[in-house]
Amino acid sequence: MKTWLFWIGAGIDIIGLGIIIFIMLDDQLKGRTASNNPTLFGITLLATALVVGAFILKHFGKTGLANALLWIPATPLGLYGLFILLFIILKPDMK
Repeated sequence: MKTWLFWIGAGIDIIGLGIIIFIMLDDQLKGRTASNNPTLFGITLLATALVVGAFILKHFGKTGLANALLWIPATPLGLYGLFILLFIILKPDMK
């Protein structure tokens, strides 16, 4: 199976996790209590478990299952990033 699909999915997931962790740390440093959300913390733990589980599966040779596990959250994150990039590049008129 193609390993570049694994690394693209892992990259998208890790970038998404980095953004989530940055937002959580920024809120804690600024003292915002309204965004101290246990749901966001749970989503972060679940996404981290998915990425770590995919790397463990890849290590044991189950690349197809690891790709499927990675691309569950990577598909919506990648599409969201693509749409944001298109909005930045095309600058649509929202009148």
